[in-house]
Amino acid sequence: MKNPNEICGIWHGENASAAITEDFSIIFLRLEPELTAAVLKHSEYGTVGTVYGVGKGWNAHAVYRIVNPRSGKPCCNDENDERLKAHENDKAELDGESGKLIYTAYNGSRFELTLAEKIDSGYFVKDKNDASLSVAEKMAKWNILSCFEYGDDFYSVHIDTLKYSTIFGFNEKENFLYCRIGQNAYCEKGWAMLSTTCIRMNESRMLKDNLLALKDYIPDENCFVKDGCSFPDDGGWYWSLKKVTDDVIYLNGCGGDTYEIHKD
Repeated sequence: MKNPNEICGIWHGENASAAITEDFSIIFLRLEPELTAAVLKHSEYGTVGTVYGVGKGWNAHAVYRIVNPRSGKPCCNDENDERLKAHENDKAELDGESGKLIYTAYNGSRFELTLAEKIDSGYFVKDKNDASLSVAEKMAKWNILSCFEYGDDFYSVHIDTLKYSTIFGFNEKENFLYCRIGQNAYCEKGWAMLSTTCIRMNESRMLKDNLLALKDYIPDENCFVKDGCSFPDDGGWYWSLKKVTDDVIYLNGCGGDTYEIHKD
């Protein structure tokens, strides 16, 4: 059963964030001060991935249980952690009176979230052909994406909107895990992102007051570095503009890489 349209969007609470489309969702929950969860749910398959970031900052490690819904094969690095499977019983409901999303975890933990950006049924079909768009507007519109790809040992799930970028990425063979939601900010000098929640194999963090993620992220244009990326004190990741064509925008990534934003 698909998620009802009324809850589709990007939501933030003091201790939680949620990116929800009709077909799937990525939920972030601060269950304890040093225990943050990322839960991947599909409207047909149910809960197919749960990741726990245990610890804080770089003094952390990840525990995960991720399932291929076709084969039923699980990838799990701690089969004794019963909490990972229990998130199948989590619930998300809209409170009609307040308009808030109420997410209740299996253990009774309750999270109130406020809508930050609505995702309607036609959201990911945007007109990208307007010749009058600025470079910043092109990056914002071209970057919109919704995808759900998986196999026996990997997941690549994205919910990228104008204002936010959300990912649930996993590859067992490469020992790769990356669950993150961040705020997008574009200007004529490039693309900046402020990562508000992130869980990796050796990292776990969420904004101390995650309600701050409701505010627009405004980049400091002076922080863009020619021919490279930068990590200024505001906590953002800045990728400067490299080249613009009719179909691709190239950015100076990190470590000498080039990032690409494609029109199609």
